[in-house]
Amino acid sequence: MMKSVDRALYLLSFFTVQEPEWGLSDLARKSKIDKATTLRILVALIRNGFVEQHSETKKYRLGIAVLRLARVREASFPLLSFINPVLDRLAEEMEETAHATLAAETAMITIAVTEPKRSTRVWVNPSQLLPFHASASGLAFLAFAGQEMRDTALAQEELIRYTENTVVEVDELRTRLEQIKTRGFAFSPGTFEVESSGIAAPIFSNTGDAFGSIAIAGVSSRMTTKDQQMKAARLVIEASIEISRAIGAEPHPNVLRARNELLDA
Repeated sequence: MMKSVDRALYLLSFFTVQEPEWGLSDLARKSKIDKATTLRILVALIRNGFVEQHSETKKYRLGIAVLRLARVREASFPLLSFINPVLDRLAEEMEETAHATLAAETAMITIAVTEPKRSTRVWVNPSQLLPFHASASGLAFLAFAGQEMRDTALAQEELIRYTENTVVEVDELRTRLEQIKTRGFAFSPGTFEVESSGIAAPIFSNTGDAFGSIAIAGVSSRMTTKDQQMKAARLVIEASIEISRAIGAEPHPNVLRARNELLDA
């Protein structure tokens, strides 16, 4: 039973903004699950409303049950209602893209994005997973996550080098995470995409550990000066504190100290 549940959730992960619909053969090939099993899982997902099938193309897409659960989650444990106004403010003040992510088992998931009005800007794909080791969001989260979570994230067999700036050596990553924890925020210039530089701060739960991040993704050529970097750091740290306290959590002392230092600078 658990294997079937895992496979069903795995299939759901292939539905993205870029690929919202899948044919049976293509999905089976992509997921590397045999066609008969894929069909059986899809039928079960359709029966429960998590997937639906287009009557003409016969392709599969997400069903309304996903939307219902999302609304239940937000109504019961509101998060986006706190985050969206903060992102709107960050994008306006920084004139760069602001986004929030939550940690999943193997990467960060984007849950909200606000883009600036300027024409040249970083586009954050809401359905693209952000790697822990190569994104400011992931690094900010890992630096303030529990030790077990950090060890698991760094124990992957091979970390992908997305650009020449991506750090993939585990010892170097551990050192960098300690530096981020001391500093209170993460700065990643071109580590996931060459044209984009990210600055992020963790969002905390009432356990004291991070469970997500708030970040500004700026065009790299506009994020080279110290003033721009420090402005972005101050904004994401203030946002981190605001959101964490709004959900009943207290930020790590290093984040509070960093906020004070940036305000005094």
